[in-house]
Amino acid sequence: MFGFARARGALAALPGEGVTVSTPSARRKFRTGSYGDALDRYGFYITDPVLSDEEADDAREHVLATLRETQKYGSENGCLGKLANCEERFDLSLRLTTTTTRTLNAIVSRLQPMLVDIFGDDECELIELSALVTCKGSPTQRLHSDADGVKGQDRIVSVFVSLQDTPPGMGPSEVFFNSPNAVSQFDYYSALYLMRSLASELNSTDSLRAHGLGELYIGADGAVNVPEGGASDEELKFFNEHVRVDEMDNTVAFHPPWDSTPSARIILGVAAATRQGSALIYDSRTKHRGGRNTRSARVQLMFSFQTKRAFMSGSTFTMRRRYLRIERVPLTLTERATLRTLGQDIKVSPTQGAWHLRVFGKIRLKDFPLLPDAADNDLDWIDEDVVTDIDNTLDFDIDAMGLNGDQV
Repeated sequence: MFGFARARGALAALPGEGVTVSTPSARRKFRTGSYGDALDRYGFYITDPVLSDEEADDAREHVLATLRETQKYGSENGCLGKLANCEERFDLSLRLTTTTTRTLNAIVSRLQPMLVDIFGDDECELIELSALVTCKGSPTQRLHSDADGVKGQDRIVSVFVSLQDTPPGMGPSEVFFNSPNAVSQFDYYSALYLMRSLASELNSTDSLRAHGLGELYIGADGAVNVPEGGASDEELKFFNEHVRVDEMDNTVAFHPPWDSTPSARIILGVAAATRQGSALIYDSRTKHRGGRNTRSARVQLMFSFQTKRAFMSGSTFTMRRRYLRIERVPLTLTERATLRTLGQDIKVSPTQGAWHLRVFGKIRLKDFPLLPDAADNDLDWIDEDVVTDIDNTLDFDIDAMGLNGDQV
């Protein structure tokens, strides 16, 4: 599994449509419902190669050549899109150049039945197209999810395609299972509950310190203090410090500091160590993070589709503005409350009330195969309309863009 060794341990028991799936072919009957159900159950899966080695090599060479032409490459600021606070991670939004278009068409042609099954039709919109380059020295990212739907069944599905073999030391994405699932009934939020339950049971400063939880649950006054509600920054940091990758089976597991026996690990997900050309497909709500890269440059082609006219909250829209439509829409009270629970600020106009900018893709799945709109050697576009911050405040500046609430 994952192109390097047969799965062992917990992953060996997974059915094919769980973590690893085969892409449909013309000679094999496609089972309606299998891919959408698997994504809902696990939150992600990894496919067989959707690009040949030659196709992946050509795409990788083109991405690196394009990246070297950007103003940001090699600068002190380091990364595009602020995907991580380091100088060694680059998120480069792409144009439909000849090579990029050919590569994207090849991938989508192999994944199209899967995407139709997930979304229910071919009306889903392309809202992300970029390359992620992670260099040697990049640290582990914080655990996060990309986006969430504000109403109904809206969703974003993202695809990361490895343009070279990506073993564990190259910092592959670490993705966390939904819960409950066939691998474990334990998830990110269960870990928080476990830590707090244990702290409440111990209920003494000496016991908490002996079990490695002292700094977490002993307050400034020296008393036991177990918080309620959402996870604190300290708990998130603690959790991340004790989540490690087992390179024998590529599992991501929480290792409790109070129990050092190997059997104490609690499997949470998988490090997507993959063969060249394989794809990681995940729902935008799935918890994930980029791993620590200790080896060499890891290049991924990234693209995402969302439900037609979806209302999403998040940071997935790293795509050239020419391929997107943006409109300002009024918010209902329910939508305001939902956005606030998702950590989003609400913008209010004295004349139009609360509003939010919604992003739509001009390109739909049914429009594939696409035609290129730029030659490989034409890179005049490279430093135009680049997403330079994760909140897109520059690109979505109402006054600068002159939207006035209208669709553009």
